[in-house]
Amino acid sequence: MKKNEIFHDGVSLTYGDTLTTNKETYSSTFDDLDRALPDGGWPRVGITEILIPTINANALRLLLPALAEISNKRWVVLVSPPYTPFSLAWRQAGADVSKILVVDLPESDSSNRTNILWAYEQALRFDDCGAALFWGDEMSTVELRKLYLAAEMGDTWGIVFRSIKFANYSSPASLRIRLDALPPSKCHFTPDNLSSTKLKGTIIKGSSYSIGQQFLLEI
Repeated sequence: MKKNEIFHDGVSLTYGDTLTTNKETYSSTFDDLDRALPDGGWPRVGITEILIPTINANALRLLLPALAEISNKRWVVLVSPPYTPFSLAWRQAGADVSKILVVDLPESDSSNRTNILWAYEQALRFDDCGAALFWGDEMSTVELRKLYLAAEMGDTWGIVFRSIKFANYSSPASLRIRLDALPPSKCHFTPDNLSSTKLKGTIIKGSSYSIGQQFLLEI
C-alpha cells in the first residue's frame, strides 16, 4: 500500500546521505535515535505518539528525513497542523512536496473537533497514504484505539503529537516517546531566524527492551 506526507518551510537541516531501512522500519538518519528506537527505526505501520512540552516545529524535524522518503512513494498528510508548513525545508530534505497534503480544519467548536478526528482517521485508512500526522491532546482511549485500528487497516504510519502531561496516561499507541527540549525551543522558523534545539528523548512505550531508552540530539 501507499501513503502521503506534509511540509514545513524555512528550516535548514542536515541529514545523512541515505535512508537505510529494513522492511519493518524507516531510519531516522540520527544514529543515537535509531539505536534507541525498537527495531532500529521508526515503525512503518501503527500509531506513534510524540509527547512534547510545547507545540513547536522542532519535534517534526526529528521525523522529517523519514517523511521525506515516504513522500517519494506515497502521500504524507498533516491534519490541522498548529503552524504553517515550511515547504522549503521539506524540499531540502528531499521530499516530493506534491505528495504532501495539509488538511486545515479550525478547531473552533466540538463539531469541528469531531470533523478533525474523522479526517485524520480517513487519512490513516487511505491506501495511498504512507504517513499521517495529527496534533491533539484531549483524546479518549476509545478515540485513540480507533486511530490505531485505522492505521493498521490502512498500512499507515500514524504520528500523533500530544502534550507531555499525558505521558502517564495509558495509550494503545505502539510507540510513545517523551521529548524534553534543552533549552526551551522556539516556535517559529524563518530563513532569517534559524535555531537549533537540544532534545532529550525517552521511550515510554515500545518493545520490552526499548522502554526507558534515552537519546540526546541537537536539531
